[in-house]
Amino acid sequence: MFGKRSRKRHVLPLGEAEIGAWPEQNFLFGLLEGQACGMDWVMNHFIQLRGARYVDYRWGAQDASVTFYPYCIHQLAPNMFDLCPFLEKYGVPKTFVRGLHGKFHEFVIEAIDGGYYLSTFIDQFFREDMAGNPGFRHPAFIYGYDGVSRRVMIADNFEHGKYGRKEITFEQLNQGFDLVSEELWEVGVFLYRRRDFHYAFVPEYVREQLEDYLHPGRGVCYFNRTVCPESFHRDEEYLNEVFFGMECYDLLDRCFEGILEGDGAYSSRDWRSLVQLCDHKHLMARRYEYMVEGGYAEGDAGLKDRLAELEKQCLIAQNMYIKFTISEDAKIIQRLRKRVRDIREMDGEAVERLLRRCK
Repeated sequence: MFGKRSRKRHVLPLGEAEIGAWPEQNFLFGLLEGQACGMDWVMNHFIQLRGARYVDYRWGAQDASVTFYPYCIHQLAPNMFDLCPFLEKYGVPKTFVRGLHGKFHEFVIEAIDGGYYLSTFIDQFFREDMAGNPGFRHPAFIYGYDGVSRRVMIADNFEHGKYGRKEITFEQLNQGFDLVSEELWEVGVFLYRRRDFHYAFVPEYVREQLEDYLHPGRGVCYFNRTVCPESFHRDEEYLNEVFFGMECYDLLDRCFEGILEGDGAYSSRDWRSLVQLCDHKHLMARRYEYMVEGGYAEGDAGLKDRLAELEKQCLIAQNMYIKFTISEDAKIIQRLRKRVRDIREMDGEAVERLLRRCK
C-alpha cells in the first residue's frame, strides 16, 4: 500500500517533550523538532486557550478542561495537525485497515516503512497502573517498530499522566486495537508524514491572538463560528459550554467551587488544566525571548521577569492541586482558588504589557 519494503527495525525521528498537559501537543512538537522553520511556526501559534465543560449522555462521559486552540486533540476539529503546513495527514477508517491486513501491527509496519507516523485509540491494559485490566481507551502515537523483538514504539501520557515513550509487543498492540469497539466513534487511524515547508513568522498574527486572548469574541473567529457557533449547547445527547482566552479562568474557578461543594460533575483528580496553564506561560516566555531576539518586540527586563514569575506561580498551583489529590484537604483548594485568581490578574497585566512591546 505504501510502496516500501519491510525492514527488521525502523524508528522514525521524534523530538523530546517540552510541554506536559496533552500528549497530542507533545507529539506535534516532537514531529516539528529539527525541521527548518518549525519553531517559527510554533512561536506564531499556541496563544489562544479554549476551555470546555461537556457531558455526553450517551456514554456517561463528562469533562471540564482547558487546552490550546485550535486543538491538538486527536480526533477533534479544527485540529492543528490538519493546519500544520509541515505535515501531511490522512484519516483511515478502522474497517479499511482490517480489510487490508489481518493484524494491526502489519499495517503499522507498512505505514512506518512508508515514512508515516500513526495515531489511533487503543485499550491500554498493558500500562502498569492498569494491571492488565482492559477498559481505558486512549489515543497512542506510534513511531517505530522492531521486527526482531516484535515490538512497537509508542508515545502518550502513560502512568501517572506523564508524557513518555513505551515499547509494547505486537500482540499487545493488536489486542489493544481490537478491544476498541467499532461501534464507538474512536475508530479512525490517522497517518502523519513530515514534509519540508518554508514558514515566515508573522508578528501581526501574534498581536491579534494576544488581543483575542484578553478579550475573546471581539474579533471574528471562523473556527468558532464553524465548530462552536454558540458558547452553550444542550440537547438530549450532549451538553457543551465553551470558554476562550481569559474566560478559561472562569471555568477553573467553577471547577474549584464544584470540588468544594462535592459536585461529582467536576473531577477532583484531573490536574490537566493546571498543567496547561504551565505550558501556556512557558511558551509565552519563550515566545517573548524569540520575538526580542528576532527584532519583533522591544526588550523589557521587567516583562521577562514577570513572564518567568507567571510560569513559576502556575507550577506552584499545579503542585498544590496534586497535593490535594493525595491529602483531600479542602483548604488546599480554597488557597488554590485564591492563587489562581491572582494569577489571572497577573496574566492580564503581562499580556497587556507584551502587546505594548510588540513592534
